[in-house]
Order: sequence, then structure tokens, then C-alpha cells
Amino acid sequence: MSAKSLIVIGSGPGGYAAALEGAQRGLSVTLVDAQEMGGTCLNRGCIPSKFFLSHAQPAAGTFIPILQLVQQKDAVLTILRQRMEQAAKSANVQRITGNATLVSPHEVDVATLVRKEHLKADSIVLATGSAPIAPSAFPKHPAVFTSDTIFAIDYLPAHLVVVGGGYIGSELACAFQGLGSKVTLIEKEKALLATQPEFQVAAPVLQRSFEKRGMTVWTGTEVKSVVGSDPKKLLVTCSNGETIEANALLLALGRRPNVQGLGLEAAGIALKENRIQVNESMQTSVPSIYAIGDLVSPLPLAHTAAKEAESAIRHLMGEKSEPLNYAAIPRCIYTQPEAAAIGLSETQAQALGHKTRIDRYHFAANSKAMIEGDTEGFWMILSDADTRKILGAMIVGPHATELIHLIALSLRAGLTTADVAETVFAHPTLSEGFQEAMRRSVSTTRGIKKS
Repeated sequence: MSAKSLIVIGSGPGGYAAALEGAQRGLSVTLVDAQEMGGTCLNRGCIPSKFFLSHAQPAAGTFIPILQLVQQKDAVLTILRQRMEQAAKSANVQRITGNATLVSPHEVDVATLVRKEHLKADSIVLATGSAPIAPSAFPKHPAVFTSDTIFAIDYLPAHLVVVGGGYIGSELACAFQGLGSKVTLIEKEKALLATQPEFQVAAPVLQRSFEKRGMTVWTGTEVKSVVGSDPKKLLVTCSNGETIEANALLLALGRRPNVQGLGLEAAGIALKENRIQVNESMQTSVPSIYAIGDLVSPLPLAHTAAKEAESAIRHLMGEKSEPLNYAAIPRCIYTQPEAAAIGLSETQAQALGHKTRIDRYHFAANSKAMIEGDTEGFWMILSDADTRKILGAMIVGPHATELIHLIALSLRAGLTTADVAETVFAHPTLSEGFQEAMRRSVSTTRGIKKS
């Protein structure tokens, strides 16, 4: 029997998608969040970081003052937030602002600013997201920021130290360098993006590009101490023997799922390594409760959470759906140059029994990239050496985060390298690089039978 009422806790990309999907299917939906609509992605993550990046490295060195930039960012966020709020209202989603706590498999207590509300529903979706990791070893100081606080900064640091070379640290290092800060990026592992093995080939390319643009990048290095002298001055001592003076420090050491205070024990939900365990339909060990997004996902991204929300709603409505294929979800890094990956890695493909082939094409040979003066990077396409079916890809270079969707569609359609090589691409375009790489694949073995 399918549900008739739904409580969604968290209004980020996953929770918002779950609420709207449920309402459109006729459920009575209540959406609860302790903060503003849109969650981390809209207010403190995806959107503000891309806004800062979009204004980095302006022509002729004309920089927007940081306070003006923050104001413009806030104006954009307000518009987007209002659109989300209006969409929820139009779908008859009831919204409550407050801290939600599970008290049973079907009940939630919500503490608002004025009262405590007790809610009941057939099903509950947990979508509370995550928060930045801020180790206690780093001081609480006005010049020490996390990705939750950096977008409200009221000055442009003359020297910014970014601790953590994952995708968040790398993106924000690029943003602030492009806005005019001197940037030192420190990563304790031997390479950038160490927690994302699919970007192993991209990491050295990005590091070289960062350094070419003037950024200082120290890998295999740890921060030993941070001492604040005045509100905009820090002394940062590192394991490589260097002590540097910075005007701000950004902690970009990953994120932790927001599971505290949810009342998981009261509802009978167990944790494993601080994450909620779910089945392929996003259902927890308690049948009426689902969890999505950063609480559960092996790929904690906004668009992943939205897709997981769809799976959860279909299941609680009594519908069957295909398990979510995480490999087919684009992973995008909005650095300069950009990087994006999708599908299987070579190691994963070989473990599944594929005889693999990799074809590359460099943007340096692409006429559109030359016209735009942006020729760093390459296409790298993985296919089955026997059937030539496309299995995955990585793109490093201009507009990689847009171009990766050509591969996403190819994977979904089960295309071969010949299918792409025989398609007409417009000239001059960046996307021609995909076709050129596939032409090389086809030219080496004519007569491969299409799968």
C-alpha cells in the first residue's frame, strides 16, 4: 500500500526534490528545515562557489570589490530561493522552519522559534545534508573560515591559505586567486583530489595549471600550527618547515553527514561509519523512513541527491524502479581548467571483465579552443576493446563540466565509438574533440561489430 502523507526533513536539492515529487504525486507533504530553503548547495555551496568563480580572472585586471561581489551573490541567491519557495507553495507543500527530531517510525517533533509541533506521516524522508569538518586543532579565529562562512567574507585576503586539496578546496583556491588573492593550497596527501581516484590522471594537470597561474601548491604537507595575531593575520606553520603569514585560512577538509540530533536511535535507525544505511530504493532499516543525499550517498552531490529523492518517492508510492547507477552520474570540478568524469574507471572496467581501450584527444589540437585561447587539457574516453562500447570518460579543459553530458547520454544510450565517429558535429566546436577521439578508436580496428 502506498503512502498518503510525507514528512521531508531538509530542503536542500534532495529534500526539495522529494517534497515536490511527492506533492505532484498527490501526497500531503510537510517540508521541515532549520535553515533557509535550498540547503548548503544554494546558500553555502554549489551556487555561491560558482558565482565567485564566474567573476574570477576578469579582463584587464578589473576586479569587483569583494563587498560588492558578496552583495551580488546574495541577490542571486535570494531570487533562486524565492523561486524554490514559490514552487513549493504552488505544489501545496506545507513548510515549517525548525529543528526536527524523529520520535517514532511515523512521528516527528519540530521545535520552532515559538512552539513545538508534533507531526505524523505515513513516510519520512531524511535529507539533512552535511557540514564542513573543522578540527579542534584549528583555532576559532575571525580569519579562519569554512566553506559555510567564506562566502560572507567582508575583505579580499592578500594571502589566503587553503587547507585541503579536494574539489572544494581546489575550486575555492582558483576562485580567490582569480579574484586577486595570493593563494597557498596545502594538501596532506601526495596529490590533489586524493579522495577521488577517478581524477588521478587529472590531478597533476590541474596542479601544473594552478602553479602556472601563480598559485603555490604544497602536497604531502600538513599544517602543524595556526596562530592568530590580529583579526586579519595568521601565522601558519607547516610540516615542510615553512611558516607563512596569511590574512585568511580556509578549511576545506571534507564534510560530515548531519546525523546528530535527528533522533535516529528513537526511530530504530542504526549508523555505520556515521552514515545511514539504505537499500537501492533509499529505504532505511525502518521501512517507513528513507534517507538521501550526503547522509547516505557514495557520491555526495546535489544532482545525486535529487535523483535519490526520485527513487525514494517511487518506492514509497509502491512503484518499482531501476537501481540508481552511481557510475553514470557526472562528477564535476569547476576549477581552472575544469575537470569532469563519468562512467567506469579503467580498473573498474577490467574488474568487470572488459578488455579496455583508452583514446585521447587534446584541446591543443582543437580549433575552437585555440580561438578562445584556452587549450589546456584533453578528452580521455574508455571503451571496450572488443565491442567498442563506451564505458566512461574524463575531460579536463574548457567547459568540461558541460561537455561531460555528451558522455552521459552516450552511456545511457549504449553507444559505441563508431556511433559517435559517424555523427555529424558542428565545426568549430569544443565537442568535436569527442568525435576526434572516437575516430581514432574506429580507425584502428575497422569492422568491429556493434553491440
